[in-house]
Amino acid sequence: MLHVMLPVQYLRRGGAGLGSPQRRLMMAVLQTVLDDCQGKAAAAAALGAGPNRDPRALRQALDYLDNRDRSWPYSFDNICEAIGLDAEGIRRVLRQRATGPA
Repeated sequence: MLHVMLPVQYLRRGGAGLGSPQRRLMMAVLQTVLDDCQGKAAAAAALGAGPNRDPRALRQALDYLDNRDRSWPYSFDNICEAIGLDAEGIRRVLRQRATGPA
């Protein structure tokens, strides 16, 4: 029998476990989605260049954001819930930035 654990079941809220490998992985997944949606804009701005968007990475990041399936522990909604972030708010802002002027 396969038992599925959600991130909220093994990540404690508050100060405990802030540096856990699972939490660091969740933060890395979110950072990758941010980078892919924004075209690595922060790095490009530091170099004085425009955003460098990879169309395939952007499409995959937007698909990940739009997927509402909570069966995977590292789905966007599960990660946001485990970390304590507003998934809908982040989803809305990232979609606006990704589809807005580059």
